[in-house]
Amino acid sequence: MTSTTYLSITIQPIKMFQEHPSCIYISSSLLSYWGIRNSEQIILCIGTTMQPVMIMKKEIEKDHLLLDEEIMARLPLPMKKIRFLCQFDQENKTLYIGPIIAVATEVYVQEDGLPSFRSIHSFCEELHYFSESKGGFFFVFHPKDFTEDKIIGWHYEEDGWRKATLTLPNVIYNRVHSRKIEASLFFDNFKQKISAKKIPLFNDRFLTKWDVHNILHAEEHLQPYLPKTDLYSKESLSSLLDKYSSVYLKPINGSQGRNIYRVSTNEHVIVESSSIREKNKEFLHLHDFHDWFHSRSKQYIFIIQQTIPLITYQDRQLDFRILCHKNHQHQWRITSIVSRISAVHQFVSNLARGGDLFKPEKALMEHFDPQTLQAQLALMKELSLEVAHVISQASDGYVGELGIDMGIDSSGNPWLIEVNSKPSKNTEEQKQNIRPSTKAIYEYAHTLAFQHLRETVIGEKYLKENLERGKNDAYTRVHDLES
Repeated sequence: MTSTTYLSITIQPIKMFQEHPSCIYISSSLLSYWGIRNSEQIILCIGTTMQPVMIMKKEIEKDHLLLDEEIMARLPLPMKKIRFLCQFDQENKTLYIGPIIAVATEVYVQEDGLPSFRSIHSFCEELHYFSESKGGFFFVFHPKDFTEDKIIGWHYEEDGWRKATLTLPNVIYNRVHSRKIEASLFFDNFKQKISAKKIPLFNDRFLTKWDVHNILHAEEHLQPYLPKTDLYSKESLSSLLDKYSSVYLKPINGSQGRNIYRVSTNEHVIVESSSIREKNKEFLHLHDFHDWFHSRSKQYIFIIQQTIPLITYQDRQLDFRILCHKNHQHQWRITSIVSRISAVHQFVSNLARGGDLFKPEKALMEHFDPQTLQAQLALMKELSLEVAHVISQASDGYVGELGIDMGIDSSGNPWLIEVNSKPSKNTEEQKQNIRPSTKAIYEYAHTLAFQHLRETVIGEKYLKENLERGKNDAYTRVHDLES
């Protein structure tokens, strides 16, 4: 029976000058705890590899495991002490060691030879430190450096990131920044290789605004919280402007508040505002605006979205970013919630457009009494968890993290603005060195990693049993023919 607890074990590579280097040394207390006999052969499962090893008793620290350098080199892992979490499966005589967690993203090597992971660079360092403290090995790699049996990746040492050939991980968190890369044949091949190895890849793609709207609109109970939305056309723009007098035009693949337009009717004049330009444009007729906008809409597909009169903070646009993550039980939970305040003269609150972060209570105090304020926060959190559940249920593969943007109108009604499958790592208040989303990503990755370890063993066992059954069946058929 598999132990339901994880032990924190430090693996230490050593040179073994003997005929059978494929053995590992553990303390007598660990032998007793796991119910293993001295000199017993078991299966060591680490990363995506399985190999038979012999367990030998040695008077060492009870939370240490001495592993032959040859084994470390075959995996491969850096020749250094690494703290891992372990489980022993008594039924299958298998020792699971992990997790090995990797982030897939673009890697830019700078002039000094050190890598840059762009906007998630500090997050990757945090994930290394947190994995190191809790147990596990973490590294970063570019998808182009993935092969069927190894990866060229970057792991963190005391003085910075080091490039090395590394073992395949148990789980991969997709943080590729480029939608173009994600849509490429190369990335599709990368995902096929991962799938063949049965390595969990979570948050495997960006979500488009149109996809999100359709998924959520299909749920009748969520429709009251969705702004009226349609794909851009001259006809749909005319219809929505007649109904609401103000709409937003947003690229379905847009991010960071770029290329968003607000179109309003003002005394029979069409007024256009842009998130990337301060000066407004005016058009006498709708078809004049459409002709002007047509050249811009060739590059992107746009949605049209009803403008909701949301509450503001000091006359600046206000919305709320709620981060949701899955936990060990694959249940969604709220990791953090912040209010985002737009820059002066901006109608989007994104930090990339000059926005600021505040505690949500501070922003809501201008509009609600303390009791109502708490009720508003509770409603947004409840709605966010429901949205996360619906999105993940409708998505292929694993979804472990979502950033949900919401606003509140003057009547106190919440509105869903956007859902991000790769939310910014700069929208959390960092009172500590490790932000909440880092801890949450480790927790979910840890769960998927040990799930992968156990499924690897079960798959290998099933394959072996079927091979043996096939041999026996073949022998029986030959024997029958001879008879």
